[in-house]
Amino acid sequence: MINKKAWTGLIGLLLATHTLVAQQGSVFINGFARITTKEKSWYIDTTGQKVFDKIEAVYHPVDSVSEQNIFANNDCSMAIVSSNGKKGMVNEKGQWVLKPEYDKLEVAFNVYLALYKQGKMTYADTWGKLLLPLQFEKAGILDDDRYDVKQNGKWGIYDVKQRQLTIPAVYDEIDYCGGCGSKSDYLYAKKNGKWGIISAANEVLVPFAFEHSHSMMRSDEWVCSFKQNGKDVVVNIPQKKVYGAPLYSQMEVIGNGMLKLKKGGRFGLINRNGEQVLDFVYDDIADPYGDYATGPYLTVRKGDKTGIVNTDGRIIIEPVLDEEVSCTDDYIIAARNGMYNVFDSTGKPMLPEDYNDIEPLKVSGGATLFALKQKALYGFFNPANGKVIAPAFHEVDRITSGRDKGLIQVVYQEKPGLYNADGTLLLPVKYDACERLTDRLLAVKAGTGTGVFDIGNQQEIIPAKFKYINPIAPDSSLLSVTAENESGDLVYGLYSLAGKELVPPVYTSVGPLNKDQYLLMKDRETAVFSLATGKITALPYKDIAQARVANTLIVSDSRSSWLWDVRTGKPVSAPFPMVRKYQDDTTLSCAIGEFGFGVASVTKNGKMGVINAIGQEVVPAIYDGVSILQQGVILLAKQNGYAWKYGYADTTGKLLVPLEYDYNVHGYIYDYEDSTFLPLYKSEDNYTRTYSKGMADRDGKVLVPAIYDRVFVGRNNTGFLVYKEARFTILDAAGKAVTAEQFKEVMLPPADNPYAESAVLTYPLLCKRNDRYVYLLRNGKTLPLEITGVVPFNPDADVW
Repeated sequence: MINKKAWTGLIGLLLATHTLVAQQGSVFINGFARITTKEKSWYIDTTGQKVFDKIEAVYHPVDSVSEQNIFANNDCSMAIVSSNGKKGMVNEKGQWVLKPEYDKLEVAFNVYLALYKQGKMTYADTWGKLLLPLQFEKAGILDDDRYDVKQNGKWGIYDVKQRQLTIPAVYDEIDYCGGCGSKSDYLYAKKNGKWGIISAANEVLVPFAFEHSHSMMRSDEWVCSFKQNGKDVVVNIPQKKVYGAPLYSQMEVIGNGMLKLKKGGRFGLINRNGEQVLDFVYDDIADPYGDYATGPYLTVRKGDKTGIVNTDGRIIIEPVLDEEVSCTDDYIIAARNGMYNVFDSTGKPMLPEDYNDIEPLKVSGGATLFALKQKALYGFFNPANGKVIAPAFHEVDRITSGRDKGLIQVVYQEKPGLYNADGTLLLPVKYDACERLTDRLLAVKAGTGTGVFDIGNQQEIIPAKFKYINPIAPDSSLLSVTAENESGDLVYGLYSLAGKELVPPVYTSVGPLNKDQYLLMKDRETAVFSLATGKITALPYKDIAQARVANTLIVSDSRSSWLWDVRTGKPVSAPFPMVRKYQDDTTLSCAIGEFGFGVASVTKNGKMGVINAIGQEVVPAIYDGVSILQQGVILLAKQNGYAWKYGYADTTGKLLVPLEYDYNVHGYIYDYEDSTFLPLYKSEDNYTRTYSKGMADRDGKVLVPAIYDRVFVGRNNTGFLVYKEARFTILDAAGKAVTAEQFKEVMLPPADNPYAESAVLTYPLLCKRNDRYVYLLRNGKTLPLEITGVVPFNPDADVW
């Protein structure tokens, strides 16, 4: 059979090192090949014409962008190429996407193309679609529809939907908070050397009177990136009011868009509309929500006491709290005299007593809960319904993933329990471990035993005495229980989801036959359990195997084997006498093989045949060898003295290839398994076991006669390469020679697997004719080029 390594070296799968002599060339990839001389290189198309000089970059175009994740189309590729100093782009089909007419072309921000031509620039998407006209000196990307553009040395805004400048190019510079959490409808603009704020309709919102740097930018009512006379200021856009020294200091936007600032040594608060909502009487004002969160409250401090205010400046809780205050959503966690409570939006405590500590138990998309600590024990509180689970546990945690996401797991003395978020008890703290079986049932472990606990009824419905308990199938209403018998062997039984024993755990094997029936096996005793009737029916057979066919078993007595229908309880096939697999074997084996593609091999009177799932003989038992191959065909073999002949049949028994080919009994079955074709072998010498190879199609038509040393398959119906007497012949998909000429080598593109025996044959094919190479066309002719050696397709990249 074929030595894959030797075959790969023989076929010349790219690329051996060749000395550059004169004109050299690469294989064709995506419709192009690279040609080189000592001085230069270029790429040609399938007609041999020069199309570009160099591949500058290769990338996968972007299908979509979601939440800052970029999803590229890995089935498509784009190549940025240069030709005579100009840049363009082609796709993996060899088609021009952008003609080579640009001075510069590059990927920008991973999701755009930036294109430059004659002092102008524009953007395209990664598929090559232009997004705005090529008429501006520079362009920047504000959002999906708007671009800041430079024209005649000034900047304006171009809207791609309106296809026009919506803000004229009259500004020295334009800036925009593209990275802000919410996109603003205003822009930072510079005019006559000073910065201001303009609206999307070009209205002046803040006059041009400031210095600006691209930092601390926002998209709300506050401007924090401006300075005046070199000093930091904060500007409120609605009121056009400027806050800064000497009157104000320590200016900071906090919470939900509130300006905290200091005057006369004390802090006050200004709301989004520029209105003062807190007097300058506090030692500090802070956001109690932590990083990456905000809410309706702020804390105010006087001395060593803290209070709570809302965004209107209304006092929720006077400064009577301890310093440490945190907020979650609309709830306030705060301490008085070292003991904690949860307060609502009116400042009223929600718990009847205080605790040593309180922490939020949050999970994405779930209700807000709080863990309560009293001394060394924990409980939890649901503010939505007021339910308190008193501290009685060593641990309380919210489950954050999986089927039980959002539930509360409690632990006491290393034993877990479960609660719903509303405080409903699901599993009491009495078991060593638990695992979800269904929405209603939990597998629970006590000591070394496993049982089942019903959450709804709050009771153990299967005692914790089994080794394992599992659903027998994802859609089943049964549970498989595993125990150990007196000998220490594993035995199996079946229980209903209500905890009723259906099959006692005494069987060495329990497996489904169909939706109603289950096969039970114990030693050499077999039975069938019916879910519909609840009965166990013993079968009068010692040896039984599942046929891998619905509702069918292979059964044997001491003399014969046959197919058995479990629904009717009757034989399906004729009996086949038991057989000896080996001459010196004293035991008899089943005469029916494993089913595949609805058929199985059978042995009768020392010969082999094939039956289908209803016991019909589709191939008579007249052969010396039968194999069901992976491609869904049957290999048939007969012995004649020392020689073996083989052919192929389909699963209906129709002979596809007559038994005219030579079978190698010392070979491997995978030599005959091909996903597309039927391999054919002819023996040249029975003693040295050398074989010539050919190929037939799946209907048995011989495409390549079995006369070649090697056959290389062109995938996707692209033909064959055949090798004989140190020469290659190229055949089309019908097995016809593309040309009568034979070649020393045929060069193929690099493959992921260098030992592959198939590849797509891409024309023009680079073939070695004596000491020169030619490009062979599909019609058998060649391109008017003669190549002295082989070079890589793209010296700067592995693939395209």
